[in-house]
Amino acid sequence: MLDQLNERIAALRKERGFTLEQLGQMVGVSAQAVSKWEKGGAPDVSLLPAVADALGVSIDSLFGRVEEGLDVKAAVRRWMLTFPEEQRMDRLCHFIWSVMSTLSARSITDAADWDHYVDHCRQASIEADDKTYRMLERTRVMLESGLLLGVRANDMSYLAIFPEPKAGWEPFLESNDLYRRLFALLARPHCLELLEYLHSKPSRYGRNFMAGAVVKQTGFDAAEVESLLGALAEMNILMVTELETEEGLVSTYCMYETECLVPLLSLASYLASGNGITNGQNRRSTPVLRGEKWKEMEN
Repeated sequence: MLDQLNERIAALRKERGFTLEQLGQMVGVSAQAVSKWEKGGAPDVSLLPAVADALGVSIDSLFGRVEEGLDVKAAVRRWMLTFPEEQRMDRLCHFIWSVMSTLSARSITDAADWDHYVDHCRQASIEADDKTYRMLERTRVMLESGLLLGVRANDMSYLAIFPEPKAGWEPFLESNDLYRRLFALLARPHCLELLEYLHSKPSRYGRNFMAGAVVKQTGFDAAEVESLLGALAEMNILMVTELETEEGLVSTYCMYETECLVPLLSLASYLASGNGITNGQNRRSTPVLRGEKWKEMEN
């Protein structure tokens, strides 16, 4: 019976994509303890409910008496709740990287490698044109089913997952004119600095402000600030309303959506760091954009 329990714990842990350390954290023991269970020891009876919960099965199933399907969402949720709230985002990022080996048996075979994080997201630097460029530790996976890219480092990590829609990505992209307008606006002098200033303020409930306050805090030219705020409002990056005062109507602005700037700049850095260190695999044979207009252009 114990041999069956050892084998069952080991098989379920590997099937779920948990490391020894992860399962130990979920149960409240060390990775060494889990390793001993799998090599012939046995969990304390009082730990069996926690082990079963962590693996998403019943206690009977641990002993091979009942075969059950895994409620993945429930298991991951229980695992996430074992961490303090401020650590959960980072642990979720680690978890998704750690299960990357399940995406493609051909392209990724060493699951342990995907658990590995380097200490710094910029590990090295190169000298060119009398300048020093820091090299970004990039990771990417390109499959026929979609794309995944990001950075795995202890000082800064992120990932972006893009499952490919059945119709491809083109139907869900905006017109190039919209992107040209956005990039042209971001390229204007002081636009990025203005956005950085606005994002440096508390944003939980949004915050109304007037152009004069921005001018006073940043020292930028008043006419330039007015023009940039108006352009950002036209692009729906800011909300603009009118406030009636003793001196008449004045425009006030509000930025509710502050979640986009950091991902946008991070992905821009990723794109511009083509000389960085790239890990991962490219198993995609079809083009990323496969719409009809590109086929017509080829013909």
